[in-house]
Amino acid sequence: MQIVTTTAAQWRRRPEAAKLCQDYAFVADAWPGWEPDRAAGALLAGLGDELPLVALQDGGAWRWLAGVERLEFDSRVFGLPAGRLQPLLHTGAWPQEAELQAGAEFMAAALELARGEGLEFLSARVPCRDFLAAQVLEGAWFRLVDASVEWLVGLGELPPAGALPEGLAIRPWRAGEEETLAELAGRMMCELESYTDRFALDPRLRGHCPGLYRRWLLNCLSGDQADQVLVLEAGGRPAGFIALRLPKGDGPGADCGWVVLNALDHPWRGRGLYHHLLRAGLGWLAARGAGRARVRTKLSQQAVIRAFARLGGRQVQADFTFHLWLDRSQE
Repeated sequence: MQIVTTTAAQWRRRPEAAKLCQDYAFVADAWPGWEPDRAAGALLAGLGDELPLVALQDGGAWRWLAGVERLEFDSRVFGLPAGRLQPLLHTGAWPQEAELQAGAEFMAAALELARGEGLEFLSARVPCRDFLAAQVLEGAWFRLVDASVEWLVGLGELPPAGALPEGLAIRPWRAGEEETLAELAGRMMCELESYTDRFALDPRLRGHCPGLYRRWLLNCLSGDQADQVLVLEAGGRPAGFIALRLPKGDGPGADCGWVVLNALDHPWRGRGLYHHLLRAGLGWLAARGAGRARVRTKLSQQAVIRAFARLGGRQVQADFTFHLWLDRSQE
């Protein structure tokens, strides 16, 4: 077996590239009914030309491949060079001993490339069915920090919006509410008891978690990450929010909007208000041409999952996310 390093631009020109993508058993997991060849093409097209790649070859066949991508936003927020393994592909099926050994050899080379790129922190996300990649990551000292699901709901036949309790309203955010909403996002998304965010779960990143969500929410308000933010108003102040993104691009998600970020403050939980907020958000997307909507949430967020299920949604994807500090991998 041989370790090969290359770039995405060079790799795309090789016939092995499309074959490896298509042979990855979970390449089309993200969208129901997506054909593997189209999913593979989208994956290849989405890689930046200069992305460093490392691969394991065996007799001319490519068995493993990973990109080592520097995450500029995360690096700025954390104040350290952060990256991720994306994509992470292999041709194995299940974690048999020979596949695990090959994966361990490959992962050692991937981590060496990451160190050579000057990274200190890595994340990796794998489909929930990809136990081979998950076990290879665990064998290299990656730690499981997140189990998430994505739900999809059609917007053609939403039930009527119910009446809110007296004194509450759902409306677009207003100028002057930026700090209130950013504080709410930074506080609620980083409480381990209520959300169990992966950055709050990581002891080295916990202190940066509120700042990350503050910036994310402010980017939603600026239009960079979302097209609208609706607010649940109580007593003249925001008590919750839902950030929404309209459909963009082509492919299987061309008609699909997104719930980008959402939260309810503590006093307003457990009253069925998230259902109202979600219904208002989905209605806003539907009124602007979205045929479907999608949300990503933690497996533990049963209120979000129940709300999507009540509106006719279904789970379409699940995955695991891992963290690694590269100094720990050398212990």
